[in-house]
Amino acid sequence: MHHAILDGKSSTMFVKSWAHICKHLGDDPSGSALPDQLKPFFDRRVVQDPAGLEPIFLNQLQNLDGPNNRSLMVTQFKSPPSDAVRSIFVITRPEIEAMKQWVSTKMAEMIKNEKESDHHPHLSTFSVTCAYTWVCLAKAEQKQSDKPVLMAFSLDCRSRFDPPLPANYLGNCIAGRAVVADRKGLLGEDGLTVAVNEISEAIKSADSDGILNGAETWVPKLYTAVSSEERFMGVAGSPRFGIYDTDFGWGRPSKVEVVSIEVTGAMSLAESRDGIAGDVEVGLVLEKHHMQAFASLFAKGLQDL
Repeated sequence: MHHAILDGKSSTMFVKSWAHICKHLGDDPSGSALPDQLKPFFDRRVVQDPAGLEPIFLNQLQNLDGPNNRSLMVTQFKSPPSDAVRSIFVITRPEIEAMKQWVSTKMAEMIKNEKESDHHPHLSTFSVTCAYTWVCLAKAEQKQSDKPVLMAFSLDCRSRFDPPLPANYLGNCIAGRAVVADRKGLLGEDGLTVAVNEISEAIKSADSDGILNGAETWVPKLYTAVSSEERFMGVAGSPRFGIYDTDFGWGRPSKVEVVSIEVTGAMSLAESRDGIAGDVEVGLVLEKHHMQAFASLFAKGLQDL
């Protein structure tokens, strides 16, 4: 399924609907009816575009590699290294809460010492999980560079539109956010706080300035980041999708992986397959020596909280 027509929430909803129907095929016909949360909402008229973004996006996409460059070719990504290793790491709910507390304490100290303005970061499971993974990865790769470090992630627009869209709206309804952090700050002792702050500000600006603010620059900015030799960390999936609840009739999945991260270089996020509320799975594909360094940093950092 192509991202142009479905975002992660919609594709998960489709698979869950498929699974629900398969699981209940032998039941009474009325028993296979989809529950309300899986009934897709298709009406595109509910999406307002007062700024005329559709023609802007189409024109920008058509002219990325030259004027009127129409093509049906699939975007080409770099091949994964020959020694690439795929791993899944788990952050437990107590560890997530400990990170939130650590960042909150650090922020209070920085505000007291006037190293930071008096504001409160958006301390969510998403922000601290992404921030911690981002910091560990930057340390594991040990790049000798003064260039800033980039991260990009998507936000669900459904609840952020005014008026909001139905939660079961089927389509691609996300907005991208990019954050930039100073490499030295990310690698320092306050790296987690730096990372959480950057992610937090991006999320808060989407809510305060409007989810579509600056949308006319999204396409060229993303293309520049993807085309750059500098690595940027993307995020695929979400613990909120509940992908491990997918049941075709033979039980929960024993393991779920996002295959595309081996070429996109993104991290994947999902809820715990063990069904423990609040635990998060983080998936990565890295070169073997980077994965070994990352695994060590990841485990030690959580132990030291």
